[in-house]
Amino acid sequence: MRVDVAFIGTGLVLLIAGVLFGGWIGAGSHYQFADAHAHLNLLGFVIPAIYGLIYRSYAELAGSRLRWPHYLAHFAGVLIFVPGLVVVTLTGSPFVLIPGAILVLMALLIFGYIFYRAAK
Repeated sequence: MRVDVAFIGTGLVLLIAGVLFGGWIGAGSHYQFADAHAHLNLLGFVIPAIYGLIYRSYAELAGSRLRWPHYLAHFAGVLIFVPGLVVVTLTGSPFVLIPGAILVLMALLIFGYIFYRAAK
């Protein structure tokens, strides 16, 4: 599978989850989870769609050996970070959120490295 398709396809799955989560928030007046909903849609779909479009636009990026570690770090981070926001909302403890945030940041740094290395 191509990495651009993987990013956009996985992002679409998380967008569906985000829309369903938003529906649950609205239907049940659980507005305290709006931050988690927004982050699920942005980190789960918007950012991966951008990554996927960039990988699609620049073939030399898609050939990087770091493309799949980038993919795994990003989505593992999102799947830890967003529930971590729910935990913070319910308990005030950022214990779950922090590792997810670190993984998302690591994914961004990996992508930056891939991009700037290919630009040379």
